[in-house]
Amino acid sequence: MKTTVFCGVSVDGFIARPDGSVDFLDAFDPPVDSEGQASDMGFGALMASIDALVMGRNTFDTVLGMIDGGMIEWPYGDTPVIVMTSRPLEMPEDLQDTVEATDLEPRELLDVLSARLVEHVYVDGGRTVQSFLAAGLVDELSITTVPILIGEGLRLFGALPADVRLERSGGQTFSNGMVQNNYLVKADR
Repeated sequence: MKTTVFCGVSVDGFIARPDGSVDFLDAFDPPVDSEGQASDMGFGALMASIDALVMGRNTFDTVLGMIDGGMIEWPYGDTPVIVMTSRPLEMPEDLQDTVEATDLEPRELLDVLSARLVEHVYVDGGRTVQSFLAAGLVDELSITTVPILIGEGLRLFGALPADVRLERSGGQTFSNGMVQNNYLVKADR
């Protein structure tokens, strides 16, 4: 099974403000490609390649808040979404067929997903990414650096039991100043 992290961070390493808000992203126009077309910075290709998305509870709550606020529609289509949480989760009725909650640890969850024949998982959310990295369960990272300093907030990375060596596998700079770097996690970990 392959696991991929795909997210944006401020230059000072934050994925969100202390309250979980990602409003700092609103300061940037969507990037355009060489033909002047809007670019999703690879998100569509990622979503087309995965079989399931695993996200943390705070990330799920943030997405629901953006939907309830009319800012976005459900961005994951029919892709199965598993929310890692230890708190009870009241699922919106329109998401009950595609979203489920779990309190399993990362390795146990991947075993369950493997039994369901899931081959590629997108891992999202600060603490969730940290727990998968700490367990040695991340294969690829796609990190887009947003050209802004926000001073404080929620970090993408946290304490690890050992160094995680990465090999840069590509990247690009977008018209809005964002820079995406792609990495493979080296197996000699």
